[in-house]
Amino acid sequence: METLTLAPPAPVTAPVARRPWRAAYRTALAAWATMTVLHLAVSALAWLPRAGRPTGGLWSIVLAWNGWDAGHYVRIAEEGYHIGPGFPAFFPLYPLLIRSFDVLLPGGPLVSALFVANVAAWGALVMLHRLADHELGPRVAQRATWYLAVFPTGFFLFIGYNESLFLLLAIGALYAGRRGHWWLAGVLGALSSATRLFGVLLLAPLAVEYLRQIGWRPRRLRPDVLGIALVPLGAVAYSVYCAIELGSPLAFSIAQDEWGRRYTVPGGAWLTAVEQAGGHRLLHPAVLGAVLDAGTTLIAAVLLILCVTGRLKLRRDQVYLVVQGAITLVMLMSTEVGGRSMQSAGRYAMEAVAIFLVLGRLGARPTIDRALMVIGVGLQAVLLVVFMSGNFLVA
Repeated sequence: METLTLAPPAPVTAPVARRPWRAAYRTALAAWATMTVLHLAVSALAWLPRAGRPTGGLWSIVLAWNGWDAGHYVRIAEEGYHIGPGFPAFFPLYPLLIRSFDVLLPGGPLVSALFVANVAAWGALVMLHRLADHELGPRVAQRATWYLAVFPTGFFLFIGYNESLFLLLAIGALYAGRRGHWWLAGVLGALSSATRLFGVLLLAPLAVEYLRQIGWRPRRLRPDVLGIALVPLGAVAYSVYCAIELGSPLAFSIAQDEWGRRYTVPGGAWLTAVEQAGGHRLLHPAVLGAVLDAGTTLIAAVLLILCVTGRLKLRRDQVYLVVQGAITLVMLMSTEVGGRSMQSAGRYAMEAVAIFLVLGRLGARPTIDRALMVIGVGLQAVLLVVFMSGNFLVA
């Protein structure tokens, strides 16, 4: 008679714990490193010595990145706000960081500006990954992070502008609020409003998310609601500085008038940009600039609509992202600067965070994912070369 022997039970393997922050760090680092190499390669090719033009090697490339607003931030860091009537339009946190790191780093304030911008760029990519992962999962988060890095005007995150710092703080505030850390959200919001005036707009999405978390019942308000009230303090502190040092608490607004900035009815600036596009020959710089600004915001608006309708729409509890994106785009489409309506809107559109989440969902199809990556990288390379040439098109 045969004896039955039972096989030993299979060993129980513990589930692998997810480490979302580690995934965010790695994805952000990969995106940052890839785009940095691309920027250096494109810049080097664009800056090859040609007849009659000397070359200064890598430093000449760095100097070529120091155009338009980047140069203004460096001058403010070096000399302060008394150097001209238009300079108070540039909010102080980024110049303060440039000045602080200039003490620690060799190479002068320009190197410090690039250092701060790139550290903040990596941080912004990390925070977008965490926000998207929390809302829609790791795969969407990975794609959304890459889509921000390859956004056609995404090179502004890596050169001496304050875009990456503002995005880091704004996304950080939204993520902190979403997780219920309202004092942290308020502090990050205050720092964002010390970076750009539009940081004050975070009040709306944070308030919406807070009310949602308490069931839309004001009676349930807790003391931490005061964290949201911290958001405007960065702008308020700068206004106090302007009153003491520059003679007017609205010196930053007066300075914006020096640059020709004015606000129209909602959407008025976008309509003006469309009219400007039709007023010249097809390849005229004014037409190309208007197409870039108006076209980018239009595409962003379409993506934002997809957040609220159709199969890609976000859940009701994610409405705070729609609010943040809508306010951002409405302000862009209602702001004129000098003779070019909606100037710089092509880069400011990156601040509508929700569009990267919906792009992350669209990219689930490999064909769409590859198309977005190829188109984004190609356009970014072209626009970077245009920027380095000193053309006002993408300033």
